[in-house]
Amino acid sequence: MNILLLEDDIALNKAIKRVLELEYHSVSTFFDGQDIIESLTTIYDLYILDINVPHITGLELLEIILLQNDQAKVLMISSNTDVESIQTAYDIGCVDYLKKPFHIAELKAKINRLKISREHLFSTIKLKTGNETLTKKEKRLLNLLLDNLTLVVSYEMIENYVYENKPMSMDALRALIRRLRGKLVDDIIQNVIDEGYSIVKVPTLSDENRETNIQKKMVTLEEENIRLKLEKEVLLTRSTTDPLTGLYNRDKIQEIFFYEQKQFIRHGDSFSIILMDLDDFKSVNDDHGHNVGDQYLKELAQTLSGFFRTVDIIGRWGGEEFIILLPKTSLDELKKLTIELREMINTMKCPIVGFRTASYGLSTIRQGDTLTCMVERADKALLSAKKRGKNCIESNL
Repeated sequence: MNILLLEDDIALNKAIKRVLELEYHSVSTFFDGQDIIESLTTIYDLYILDINVPHITGLELLEIILLQNDQAKVLMISSNTDVESIQTAYDIGCVDYLKKPFHIAELKAKINRLKISREHLFSTIKLKTGNETLTKKEKRLLNLLLDNLTLVVSYEMIENYVYENKPMSMDALRALIRRLRGKLVDDIIQNVIDEGYSIVKVPTLSDENRETNIQKKMVTLEEENIRLKLEKEVLLTRSTTDPLTGLYNRDKIQEIFFYEQKQFIRHGDSFSIILMDLDDFKSVNDDHGHNVGDQYLKELAQTLSGFFRTVDIIGRWGGEEFIILLPKTSLDELKKLTIELREMINTMKCPIVGFRTASYGLSTIRQGDTLTCMVERADKALLSAKKRGKNCIESNL
């Protein structure tokens, strides 16, 4: 399949691309919603869109893609997405949805389910004796017609998909159609005058072909077991999340900061951080053991993920210290939000551990700031909050 992938997580983007290319798919990757707009003249078999990406959301792109081609297959992926967004994606017309983090095998299974439709149609089409194989362009043309079954495939669509946007003469396009028609047993390709070509229906799948398909699927399953080892290797290389809490680690936080830093330089967008450290958390581990402490950190991570916006980035900075990156958040908004956060943490009760408190250090971005500069200022503010008696908020802007 010819697949467009939009995923702003660099490590995940590379992992998905690598695995799908091992399945012989062709994958065009993008990290920013704006960059896709210029590529929508190309028709893809499948669009995989992350909902929360810079500049243009996946939901907006889903609507644009389906306006251009209401038969397009679009699979949405996202983390921390509310039910309303998922419902909106289905209402607009996505074919499926995956919540991150997911196993690569789950994505492959969903893609294979979409692929079966075309394979099923392809398997019903017989080639004439002596013409047992199709050229790459003939196969891509047949796939294009099958993906748009009952619809008219225009000359422009053939140029975009089969010839990858290379301008072709009408004689060349018609010659390709004639060659493909000449290899098919059944005359299923119709000429729609002045518009293009269409396949209205395909022959019924015979019992013999159905049995062949089953055998092919068995072979595919055996190959899948071999590829699982490689998948594990790919997944192990994903070193962007903290293994205990599932939140982003320092490397990923630094990567995201670079993007927000560019937004500040280019557009002057406000940007703030919260450095949060649990008070006297060592006593929890000493009194109840690290397993109890780890369970609290996991529940805290889930609570933080539910509290902040989907555009906010939450990371584990180390031990019982957490960092939150807040794009487009002013000083007043930062202070108000941190007060609400403190109230939520103070009322979060967990078995054994009970109620805990935290101290907070705040900073906002300055001209020439690096992440290290912002964290150093927030850390000094955090130390001041600890000295004031803990469960306090201090800022070093």
